[in-house]
Amino acid sequence: MPLALVVRQLKRLVLEELPFPQCGLKDLLIKVTHVAQNPTDWKSVYFGAAMPGSIVGCDFSGVVVEVGKEAIGNYKKGEQVAGCVPGGVHAEMGLRGAYSEYVIQEASLVFHYPSKISPDEAATIPLASITAALGLFHEMGLPLPPTTTTTTPKPSILVWSGSTSVGQYAIQLAKAIGCFVITTASPARHDYLKELGANVCFDYKDSNVVSQIKQVTNDNLSYAIDCISEKESIKQVCATLTGQNPQVVTILPRISSEIPSHIKERSVLMYTIFGHEINAFRKVYKARPEDKRFAEKFYKLLSDYLLPNDLLKPNKVTKISGGLNGVENGFKRMMENKVACEKFVYTMAETTKLYEPKINSNL
Repeated sequence: MPLALVVRQLKRLVLEELPFPQCGLKDLLIKVTHVAQNPTDWKSVYFGAAMPGSIVGCDFSGVVVEVGKEAIGNYKKGEQVAGCVPGGVHAEMGLRGAYSEYVIQEASLVFHYPSKISPDEAATIPLASITAALGLFHEMGLPLPPTTTTTTPKPSILVWSGSTSVGQYAIQLAKAIGCFVITTASPARHDYLKELGANVCFDYKDSNVVSQIKQVTNDNLSYAIDCISEKESIKQVCATLTGQNPQVVTILPRISSEIPSHIKERSVLMYTIFGHEINAFRKVYKARPEDKRFAEKFYKLLSDYLLPNDLLKPNKVTKISGGLNGVENGFKRMMENKVACEKFVYTMAETTKLYEPKINSNL
């Protein structure tokens, strides 16, 4: 039976053997080769939000082993694909997180990737890219590539914390439609973020960062995405939004009280794209068919246009050895903020044994 990293009581993760998941009519059964780590993975466990019996992890790449009779996309056995699933939720519904040797996902919510992208790189794309795309295009209404903005001058957008995974994709997607992109990061990351498409980078720790952003945008900034979405970051982001009809995208819940009433908050979480209700972080996310339709359209755009034309580069990969046996190490490093413009990726073939990670439940 295939292995999976399962949440048990007292915030414990246990590597267990589970039955094979059943492939539905519209689904693909995928043998996972690589999984990428996101903040939601460790947070759901250590904050006690992941449901006992659920499998953690969201991002994966792998190989198609079974195709449902009604699956769209003309997928074939043996093809390499990538996608994301809702990790750490609804064990009783049979939903499996990505940290498993096999996953099920509806065919419309996975995507092909070109051979010039490696499977470990592909695993970094699904969750962060759809989060950025939901905010920029679906919520704020900017045009999807290959359409470019038609206003003159081109609209400016602030990507706060551009070195995060979501930030890197937001920079590239905004640049793909011709925006003037401002971002913040530590100075060591500025050159790399400019390679991705940022026009201007500022040090988020600089006490004058807000005035610097207002100056470079002529005090006329209306679009921003806060890739941290905590109290201090959202205050600074909102202070820069002095243009007409300002909008800010947030990627964490429960910070609306920090946003002035004249600024429209666009809150996005990828849990809304799956077409069914999700209970995550002690909150119920209702099914939003319009979000699912957008995700299907965007993932097809990834396959057909953005990735083949090098308009979206994957995050930089840092491999954590040991497959699922290495997740404890990766979670610890991320919790201690020892992540720098990179994505932790695990190779499933390196998983060697059943074990219980020594998780500190007090963290």
